[in-house]
Amino acid sequence: MSLKSEILDLSRQSNIGALTPWFETQLNAHIESGAFAQEETLREDMARILDDLAAYREQNGIGAAVIGMSGGVDSALTAALFKAAGWRVVGHTMPIEQNPEETARGEEACHALGIEHHNIDLTPQFHSMVEGLTTLDPALSNGDDAGLRIRRGNMRARLRMITLYDQAHRYGGIVASTDNFSELAAGFWTLNGDVGDVAPIQSLLKSWEVPWMAREIGVPEKTWRATPTDGLGISAGDEAQLGVSYLQWDLMVLAMADALVADPNLTRTSLPDALGFGSDAEGHRVLECVSGRLGRTWYKRVGTFNLAHPREARYEALAGIDQALFVPNLLK
Repeated sequence: MSLKSEILDLSRQSNIGALTPWFETQLNAHIESGAFAQEETLREDMARILDDLAAYREQNGIGAAVIGMSGGVDSALTAALFKAAGWRVVGHTMPIEQNPEETARGEEACHALGIEHHNIDLTPQFHSMVEGLTTLDPALSNGDDAGLRIRRGNMRARLRMITLYDQAHRYGGIVASTDNFSELAAGFWTLNGDVGDVAPIQSLLKSWEVPWMAREIGVPEKTWRATPTDGLGISAGDEAQLGVSYLQWDLMVLAMADALVADPNLTRTSLPDALGFGSDAEGHRVLECVSGRLGRTWYKRVGTFNLAHPREARYEALAGIDQALFVPNLLK
C-alpha cells in the first residue's frame, strides 16, 4: 500500500469521503516534503520519544505514570509509550454516563498493553456537583444548548483530573498528558482538566502519526480504528464538533502555517487568496471552521498570563534558581 493510501486509511478519510482537489494537492505536497513522513521516519520519531521519556524518568527519579484510559487511541498510545520507556503505568477508566463500549475499550487496551488497570465510576460525583451548581444556574442540570453541554463536559474532565492527580500522589508519580497536536490546535481540551505533567504525543498529527504509532506499538486495532470522541457528552464525535475531518484539519493548519512563513503580514482577510483555493469551495468552508476554532481557543494555548512585577524581574530570578539548581538536563 502506498504512503498516501495508508494515510487515507488510518485517518479514516477513505470512509468519510474523497478529498477535494485543493486538499488532494496539499496532501501530495506534504508527502513530498516529508511533513507527512514515511514509516521509517516515524519509527525514528517514536524512538526519540521513548528515549526522552526514559531520560525524564531517570533524571527526575520518578517511575510511575497514571493515565486516564478513555477508550480512544490517544490515551492508549500514550500508555504504550510510557510502558515501552520503562515506566510503571497505571491506567484508570473513569466513566461518567459513558458509552460502555468506550470504557470497555479502555480496559481492553490496558490488558493488551500489559499495564495495571483500575475502574472508578465518577457518575455519582458528577451528578452531585451538577446538582450543587444548579443553585447558581438552574439550567445547568438539563439544558441542552451547546454552552451548557460544554460546561458539563468541562466538569467531567476536571473531576477525572482530580482523580488522576490524587492517584499520582498515591503512586509517587506523574499524570500522563494525552493530547495530540491536532487537539492542541482545536482546543479539544479543558483548562485544568486534561493537561497533565508529561505530554509525549502533543507534537503528533491526529490524522496520520497518532494512529500509525498506535498500530506500530501494539495498541488494539479496534482502538486505533475507533471514531474519535471527546467522551464528555458534548457532541457525537470530534469531527462532528469540528465540522471537518481530522485530515482536512491537519492539512489546513499546516497550510496556514506555511502561508504565514511565506508572508508574515497575512491577515484573516488576505489568507484565503494566499492559500489559493481557486474554485474549491470546500477549502473556503474548512478554512472558516479552522480559523474560527483557532480564534476561539488561542487563549488556552497561551497559558496563565502572569503580570510582571512593576519594579523587579522576579519571575526571571526564580527561573534562574530553578534552571541552575533543579531543572533536569532534558528540560534544559
